[in-house]
Amino acid sequence: MLRVTFADIGALELQSALFKLSAYRRERLEQVRTELGKKQGAGAELLLCRALEELGLKTPPDIVTDENGKPRLRGGELFFSLSHSGPWALCAVSDREVGADIQERKPCNERLARRFFAPDELELVLSDSDRGRAFTEIWVQKESYIKALGLGLKLPLESFSVLSLPEPWGLWSRTEPGFCAAVCAAGPEKPEFFRETEASRLTFG
Repeated sequence: MLRVTFADIGALELQSALFKLSAYRRERLEQVRTELGKKQGAGAELLLCRALEELGLKTPPDIVTDENGKPRLRGGELFFSLSHSGPWALCAVSDREVGADIQERKPCNERLARRFFAPDELELVLSDSDRGRAFTEIWVQKESYIKALGLGLKLPLESFSVLSLPEPWGLWSRTEPGFCAAVCAAGPEKPEFFRETEASRLTFG
């Protein structure tokens, strides 16, 4: 099982959403200074809450972190990964290890690509007619892989290529006019769906 949802959280009513969030998330939001940053963190976890409720599981989620700082559900019922960028939030939920990332589409940053991309990834980006799209797609794919592993920046981005990931990892991406998103999971099963959700529904009425 691999479910991925995304939403534009720009219109999210933050105050009415707080009671739905985990203690872990509320503590983290206290350290966020900007309104957008708070909406991003809240919106991503609200997508997780919606997924858990649809699966018949309790909310707010009881979130803990492992030895590498990766957030997990206490008890290990499911694996999840959250991400946000600009007005977009994304959540992936799976019965196996998973990582997900979303980024607003931006122009190609060749300096970053040469520093952090593997040679075959760099070649792919520089040869693409839409370098901005290609750059962002590779970036979210790399981020989703290291998040799935749970190692964060302990694994240098330039040390691997998403064009040839080892087994058992599967990688899928989606590109929209405003963003690129990717999900990486242990196994060949494709995401069950990508689903848009209106921000006004995230507080569950």
